[in-house]
Amino acid sequence: MKKRAVEYPIKRTIRFTEKEDAKLERLLQKSTYCQTLSELIRDMLFKKKITVNTYDASLHEVKLKLARIRNELQSIGININQITRYFNSTSNPEEKLMYAEKVAKNYCGVGDKIQDMFEVLNDLAKHLNRN
Repeated sequence: MKKRAVEYPIKRTIRFTEKEDAKLERLLQKSTYCQTLSELIRDMLFKKKITVNTYDASLHEVKLKLARIRNELQSIGININQITRYFNSTSNPEEKLMYAEKVAKNYCGVGDKIQDMFEVLNDLAKHLNRN
């Protein structure tokens, strides 16, 4: 076990309810640098900064949804760039019309993905307002 850099010769006793003790134990488990309950309580008493790691699984889902939408938008953008290249490389009006129709379909896809993104962001805002 690691030896303490500072010795603590004075001992104090404090009583907690079961609920308070459980809360302290949870904080200790989440603390990034406190090894003991005494260390955690000293840090809290003397207003040292306490770093706590938290993880919100619902936010993870939001991140995944937004990442998927971003990837889909990137794919649509690549398709639009390719179609535009073909459009500019031809002088045939019928081919240009065909490429223009393809681009129009892809732009509709962008609108759909943006709508999906707004729905995810609205859900996120509701979630954050609850907390």
